[in-house]
Amino acid sequence: MTDIMLSRKWAPACAALILSGCALAPESKTFYLSREDWTGIALSARGKLTVADSVAGAGPNTITIYEIGALGTAPRERLDRIRTQDGRARALTAAREHRGVAPANIAIEARAADAPEPLWPPPKPLLVVVRY
Repeated sequence: MTDIMLSRKWAPACAALILSGCALAPESKTFYLSREDWTGIALSARGKLTVADSVAGAGPNTITIYEIGALGTAPRERLDRIRTQDGRARALTAAREHRGVAPANIAIEARAADAPEPLWPPPKPLLVVVRY
């Protein structure tokens, strides 16, 4: 068979796929925010740069996942650590909302520090995973 015969054979199938509006699987990007990305509960200069870079690199069909860990800089007392991590989650979502992400498109999941990765697919295009 020649290349022309092969392309004629597959042309209807390719055209049907294109015209059917089938979406490609979403691309996902995960950003791990470490202790250098935080000054207390506020994003540091490096953290702000990470958020800006993630916004600039996101395509229309991209799922963005942020992992907030940095437990080494969080208080040892359980309730203080929860308040710190919750404050960091609020700071991160506020930074993304400031850059144009609608609050309805942001999901926040609380997970234990040693819990497995979140389930796929995430419930919304932007997922903030907070480790406690």
